[in-house]
Amino acid sequence: MGLMLLDKPTTQEDVQDAILELSRELDVHVIPCGKDKRPLVPWKHYQENKPTEQDIEKWIKQHPDCMWGAITGPKSFGVVDLDTYQDDSLIPWAKENLPWTPLKATTKSGGQHWMYSKMPENTTVSAGSGIDLRNKGGYVIFSGPGYEWNWQDPTEDFFNFRELPELEPQHIEKIERRRGKNKVTNILSDESWHDNALRWVGSCVARGLGDDTILRECEKLTQAGYSHSQTREEIRVMIKGARLKGWTPPIDDRPIEVLRIDDAFDLEHRKPPEFLGEGFIAAGFRVFVVGAPKIGKSQLVLEALTTAAVGGKWLDMKWDKPHKTLWLQAEIRGAYVGSRLRPLFESFNDDEKELIRENFFWTERGDLDLASNFNRLKALIKRIQPSIVCIDPLANYFVGDENSNAEVAVFFKKLNELFASETLGMDAPPCVFLVHHTRKGATTQDGFDGARGASSLTGWMDSGILMTAANTSAINLSFLTRNGPWPEERLVKLNPDSMRLENFVDAVEHPQMLPEIMKSMAHRDWVSAYDVNSLIAEQCHRLGLEVDGAIAREIRLTVVNHKHIEHQGTGQNTEYRLKPKVRRGYQ
Repeated sequence: MGLMLLDKPTTQEDVQDAILELSRELDVHVIPCGKDKRPLVPWKHYQENKPTEQDIEKWIKQHPDCMWGAITGPKSFGVVDLDTYQDDSLIPWAKENLPWTPLKATTKSGGQHWMYSKMPENTTVSAGSGIDLRNKGGYVIFSGPGYEWNWQDPTEDFFNFRELPELEPQHIEKIERRRGKNKVTNILSDESWHDNALRWVGSCVARGLGDDTILRECEKLTQAGYSHSQTREEIRVMIKGARLKGWTPPIDDRPIEVLRIDDAFDLEHRKPPEFLGEGFIAAGFRVFVVGAPKIGKSQLVLEALTTAAVGGKWLDMKWDKPHKTLWLQAEIRGAYVGSRLRPLFESFNDDEKELIRENFFWTERGDLDLASNFNRLKALIKRIQPSIVCIDPLANYFVGDENSNAEVAVFFKKLNELFASETLGMDAPPCVFLVHHTRKGATTQDGFDGARGASSLTGWMDSGILMTAANTSAINLSFLTRNGPWPEERLVKLNPDSMRLENFVDAVEHPQMLPEIMKSMAHRDWVSAYDVNSLIAEQCHRLGLEVDGAIAREIRLTVVNHKHIEHQGTGQNTEYRLKPKVRRGYQ
């Protein structure tokens, strides 16, 4: 078969070979895309210029697990995107009204892409009634979970997109009629675009839709030769104008939208870009990091921000891509931040270090309370355009009574306003980490209710990370997520060489610890507490475990209180041995 991608490659290496084949042999302009299907690189240049093999190999190295898109248009091919999850009658309609094409693809949502060699010259990207057109100024995903290309002609192999049938004007007219139009109009033409877009924005604002919803939906208005980002910028200006003219309905008059069960399934396709895990960290999410003073909260978020900057792993999960990150810290003097960051920075390889230099930003120590520094903070975030921002700690940005739900609610309203996409002029709002202390005496059993201050603090978050001391060596991490499965609790300890929090192997519960000590005692008679400690130290050394005095005592108590151990003597003269009747089982 002429197109390797149709052979359903199953390994990452096969997919990469297929991508290079598409570019090299079939002149397809490919671009890497994230899980949200958005390009990971500026792509307008590649609408006219094919990426070089060096470009593609660099992208493969930088984004090994990304999805891949193919740019559509006169230089490649056109696509009719049939969203059958919206209307299951589309496929029968397409078979009756559109040219049969042997090259089709299934999409993650269950729809189909019908591919054609060309479309009428003035056809651009447009959408409506479950039928989207992808031509000049557009792209389609062709590689990723749920996407599969299928060649449906058993008599011939595929060698060139020019061999596919054309989509002609009469077919475009049928599509427009299917969309409910009486005559064909190009709503994206230069002559009518502004007026149509303005009417559309005005109707959205008048219906009480929020800015985020309007900006998310406006991509269907993108003109040929323009990016979605440019369209959103134009629409953002129109939204502001419509609101200034008083088109927004009064708060009390805004209709409360009532949704049906099918709306819940439809909204699944509108999830924000997910950065880490499933429903754990995503664009616009609010992440609450809580723990006792000096337990390591800042180090936890620093590891999160630096691994996000390189698109690496954190908490045994992988970030979707490299992100710009901003650490708004307010506790450490600038001259001392380097000593905190250097061991962590040195734990990355050379390529990752360059990404950190490009993507990680921080601020000097200072009390930048949100109430009086709103505009300064807004200007800073707009300048950097980070995907993730960490406020560390809350106390230095909040002037008020932490115990007052009313004052905390006012703070969060202002904080949410600061990080709204319309405030910052960003396509998607940043994810915000907020670091806060637990009250004195709070334990793991208190959960997030152990956070210091008003109860409304915990109501703000989408996801939470709680840090509590498990013992003198280990920290317990507990999680809460409202939009996905909870990560499992874990024990971690700080590695002083890398300043990373690493998984802690609990010596007490190590599966080989107790059996091996019992096995050693099976060959001895009565032994002292000192002898038991020596056996524990020997076993810890053999297993490569570092334990402090508290852990060693806990292991000794586990051993000497075991049901198979008997005692004689009292106090410091107490001796222990394995009961004779069970010795054979350990030998």
